[in-house]
Amino acid sequence: MVLPLGDIMDIGFVAMTPIIVGITGIDSPLTMAGLCTLGYATGWVMRYNIRYFEPVSTEKGILRNLSNTSQGALIVASVVNVAYYLQLMGGVVIFIAVAPFNFDGGALSGSGIAVAVLVALGLIGFLRGLDKFNELSERTTAFNLAAVSAIIIGFAAYNLQVAVAGNWVLPDNNPPLTTQGARQILGFFALVQGFEASRYIGREYSAERRIRTMRDAQIVATVAFVLFPAAALLLFAQVRPNLGPTAVVQIGAVASPVLPLLILALAIGSQASAAITTISSRSDVLLDLSNEAIPRRLTFPILAAGAIAVVLVTDVLTAVATASRVFAVFFTLQCLIALILASRHEHWKQAVGIILVGLAMVVIAIFGLST
Repeated sequence: MVLPLGDIMDIGFVAMTPIIVGITGIDSPLTMAGLCTLGYATGWVMRYNIRYFEPVSTEKGILRNLSNTSQGALIVASVVNVAYYLQLMGGVVIFIAVAPFNFDGGALSGSGIAVAVLVALGLIGFLRGLDKFNELSERTTAFNLAAVSAIIIGFAAYNLQVAVAGNWVLPDNNPPLTTQGARQILGFFALVQGFEASRYIGREYSAERRIRTMRDAQIVATVAFVLFPAAALLLFAQVRPNLGPTAVVQIGAVASPVLPLLILALAIGSQASAAITTISSRSDVLLDLSNEAIPRRLTFPILAAGAIAVVLVTDVLTAVATASRVFAVFFTLQCLIALILASRHEHWKQAVGIILVGLAMVVIAIFGLST
């Protein structure tokens, strides 16, 4: 469960929650619940393909062709996602650890930090592989879960303190959802993906184990994704920060002086871990797609170089929206695979669900928008 959970539970949802609060106000927990529900439904399609496509995945034909095309889309989406992970990490590091001290970092920036980390990952992967780093994923994911839980508890404790003082009032923040706001929410679909990593570790784990742990990872993530904005609404209303990726640091400092440091540790731990696990798992996808014509040691710098290119031409919000749209293309192709299999097995009820998920992915791919 560590791999999908580590990919889902990065700091992205923490940093992007302020923007979602700005779009939907007090309905933001329901917005997150809706995104997670769509993510869970998409995970259901991926689990269907684990059970029914993997046994026939080596057969030539339309299914194999669709799978290869979807793997290409997955690699592109993952490269963009890694860029977003590390841009966000770099931005939080600059905001918390550099800016408060008026340090003249010169060329030091969030993008600069992201590029430096990607160069290191590509070089280390080329020389030694990333297996040693992956061994740390379990501990890192455990820390990430503990950190997110501590942040939610800190916000909840602040709510309780205000309530005991008799000053707790539900924030009066219920903006109408505009067309642009709805498109921006679709552009955040990448926040709830990551579960698809379970589909591509079949060399190590059985199908049933991956199906079960993917589902469990999505359930755990959903609980955190919904509780976080619910616990933070009062603080957003009182502090009224600029609703960008670093706003959570500002409200965290009001709840407890420890929380900004915890958010910094979470940013470094979760984003670096997510980047490493994504590059590692997509290395296997790139190998499969090339029929192992590309040596494994070259897959790491190839993926890192692609992410560096994205960092240099986009900002973090554009990257997450782009990733959402390309992931939607990938999941649309996976839905086509699942639909063909459902018709072969006469799973007509499942076919209806697959069609609905596929249509949702098409909508995200076409209309997803950055802020």
